[in-house]
Amino acid sequence: MRYFNVDEANRLVPLLSRTFEHIRPWVERVQQLVETLGTPEGKALANHEALREERDALLEKVRLELREFHEMGLEIKGAQGLVDFRAHRGEEPVYLCWRLGEPAVSHWHGMYDGFSGRRPIDSPDEFAPTYLS
Repeated sequence: MRYFNVDEANRLVPLLSRTFEHIRPWVERVQQLVETLGTPEGKALANHEALREERDALLEKVRLELREFHEMGLEIKGAQGLVDFRAHRGEEPVYLCWRLGEPAVSHWHGMYDGFSGRRPIDSPDEFAPTYLS
């Protein structure tokens, strides 16, 4: 399992930003399709199956675009651009947290706190990568 320090996470921010901007139209279209397909009117549409196929194809495109990040050890928490990087703050395992639109990784949260538990990074030196964990 890979653990990141703040500098390592920040080096990925430009690539993350470009990727999430690239997939944004697909994600928005999937959201529209899910809403349409979830209504009684949508279920009655003659092209219902075609809409489901479009949704599934777009979801697969999104998965393929984000797969590289999963392989690097990042955790994608939302296709709209929410990413966690495993890190250690002293001996405590935590997540460094970034979301699309932020210029850098500037927050962290506990393993079970989630986005609502985000706290600002006061000192980047508190977070060290651990390659042997």
